[in-house]
Amino acid sequence: MKNLIIQLRELIDEQVESNSKILSARVIIDKQSPYLNSFIINIGSNKNIKNGMAVLDGKNFIGRTVDVNFFSSRVLLITDLNSKIPILVEPNYTHAILSGHGNDSPTLDYLPEEYKISNGDKIYTSGKEGIFSPGIPVGIAKVEKGLVKVKLYSELSEITFVNIDLEGFKEKN
Repeated sequence: MKNLIIQLRELIDEQVESNSKILSARVIIDKQSPYLNSFIINIGSNKNIKNGMAVLDGKNFIGRTVDVNFFSSRVLLITDLNSKIPILVEPNYTHAILSGHGNDSPTLDYLPEEYKISNGDKIYTSGKEGIFSPGIPVGIAKVEKGLVKVKLYSELSEITFVNIDLEGFKEKN
C-alpha cells in the first residue's frame, strides 16, 4: 500500500518540460457546475505561472489562469459565466468577444453590425489587449437563429493535462 501512495505522489508531482515556452500541468480537481467552470492544476508560481496566462488543451485555447498559488492554480474555462475573450473569426477577420454561459456553447458577442459569419468559420484568439498570443485555435462557428455559438475544438470534460503558454503572456502594468 505504501508503494502505491509513493507512486501516486510521484505521478501528481510529475512535470513535462521542454525547451519550448509551453509548460505542462495535470488537472487535479475538476469543478463543473452551471455557475462555475474551472479546474485546479498542479503548478503555480513555483513554475512562474501568473494570473491571466493562456491555458491550452494541446494547441487549443481552453481558458486562462486565475488564483495562482505557489503549488497550484485555478483555470477559468472559456465556458464559465465570467469568461470574456477577444477573438477573431476567419476568413473575414471579424473581431468579437467569446462569452461563456456555464454550458458547452459559448457565444460571440459585440459583433460589428454588418458581420458575415457562417457555419464552420474558424475562431482564434485575436491578441487584442496584448494578453494572449494571437491565432490560438478555439473552435468553429455554429449560427443558430441569429446567435453565433462556438463549437469548441476541445472536449473540456475530458481534459487531464493542459499546457500553459509562457511565451505569449504579456503582463499588464
